[in-house]
Amino acid sequence: MSPQTLAEDLAYVRDLAEAGQRAPLLGGRFLAWWGALTTLAYLCHYGIISGAIVAPPVSLAILWIGYAVLGVGGSHFLKATISKDKPGASSTGNQVTTLVWKSAGLLLGAYFMGAIFDVMVNNGNYIAFVRSLPLVIGIYGLALYVSGKMAGNRVLTLAGQVALLATVPAVVLATRPEAWLLGAGVAAFCVLLPGILLMRNEPSATV
Repeated sequence: MSPQTLAEDLAYVRDLAEAGQRAPLLGGRFLAWWGALTTLAYLCHYGIISGAIVAPPVSLAILWIGYAVLGVGGSHFLKATISKDKPGASSTGNQVTTLVWKSAGLLLGAYFMGAIFDVMVNNGNYIAFVRSLPLVIGIYGLALYVSGKMAGNRVLTLAGQVALLATVPAVVLATRPEAWLLGAGVAAFCVLLPGILLMRNEPSATV
């Protein structure tokens, strides 16, 4: 093999790797689903605790149990709609995005499991739930930013930066009803909107 042939082969491999990094992300439907669901849940939560929606305190528990059931059930359904042969499915960006969001979900699941135990052990102490919003927004921001950087996606990178910055006012407002309005805005702008944009850029099943 001549040096010229070797250089051409290396250039070809490099082009393939760069093309894989730029492959469109396939998680837009998940972002759109969770973004819409979270926006609605935060608005309902704000309405209940502010008095805008007249409902008994137990309605908050029903709201978030329903959120979890619908969210997980919807995600399983959406997962079945993605073909394994879809172009870009094995790209670095899509693999990292899947891993980082799975890790974020596990972390939030562990946190809220601890919060539930806290309520049970400490006789209805809901402080862990009340102060959860900054953590959720921060984790969303981290996952969005990492996904955007790894995939070279400016929309996700910007959304991640906005969410990370929104963590500051979320901490300040953590114990006030307005915090949930902030959360709704972040979910809509940083999760739902990017999800819709990613769905529009997804490749078809064939190329």
